[in-house]
Amino acid sequence: MSNGWLEVVNLEKLVNFSRRVIYYNFDETHSKLDDESFMEKIENISNKKDDEEMERVLPYKEIEAIFGEFLHRKISKETKKKAWFLKEKDYDIILKQLSERMVSNIVRGLVNKGLVESAFDDEKNDFVFWVKGNDNKRKEKEK
Repeated sequence: MSNGWLEVVNLEKLVNFSRRVIYYNFDETHSKLDDESFMEKIENISNKKDDEEMERVLPYKEIEAIFGEFLHRKISKETKKKAWFLKEKDYDIILKQLSERMVSNIVRGLVNKGLVESAFDDEKNDFVFWVKGNDNKRKEKEK
């Protein structure tokens, strides 16, 4: 397959690589790196603390499910071999969804810890979030 299609040779490796790209791109200390240095860094970094945090904010199973929505299975007529393919433009969409999922999981974790509160705003038709206790501190400062 060609014309904007990518063959997925190893889904596990692609999922883990994509998780690392999003996870490490979120850290501003990596923003000053050129593309080659950034890629080298994410391929070579692996420590327990980062791996545990990445599993909390970008769980492998969630990310694999996102990929699953975009994968296409094809069988070669000649070899009868099964292969997975992904449209190049869909990979960009996947990376955006991973970034959004990470932010959502981070906020959910803060809400679960009681550090951030949330409510649904009917006018905005969306959830709103605020740091717990900030309203009281602001009122005290205004006095």
